[in-house]
Amino acid sequence: MDISTWVMVLVLGWTVLGLVLVVLLWSRAPWKAVIAWLGIALVPLGLWLVGLTQAAIDGWNTLALWWQSLIFTLPVLVGLSVLGLAAVLLLVSRLVPNRPRKRKPKDEIAPAPASPPYRPLTPRSEAEQTLILPENRPNP
Repeated sequence: MDISTWVMVLVLGWTVLGLVLVVLLWSRAPWKAVIAWLGIALVPLGLWLVGLTQAAIDGWNTLALWWQSLIFTLPVLVGLSVLGLAAVLLLVSRLVPNRPRKRKPKDEIAPAPASPPYRPLTPRSEAEQTLILPENRPNP
């Protein structure tokens, strides 16, 4: 068999394995986890169907070559430490149980009263008469 057949068998096997895992988790895991695992299970099949498997393999080989030629200087060690810390924080954030936040009660402020519907007022004095537009003045 040539390499493309092996890739097809590997991709289909990985997808079927992921779907079996989703079926096993279906009744026990929360919906969020089931949907996430379903998405993860379908990624290899989607990559294979659009023709990106060779690019993924080339990307992996590029990472392997980069790692083999890496010279461990101080900036590289700091960068790897920061990446490791980021990975640990992401992992820990997924393991911490999810509790809904409770807001602290604030001093309740009464809502502003709704403005009354507009109706022209009848003038009570000469000063108010000059402030009302002529079209809104009552006829004498």
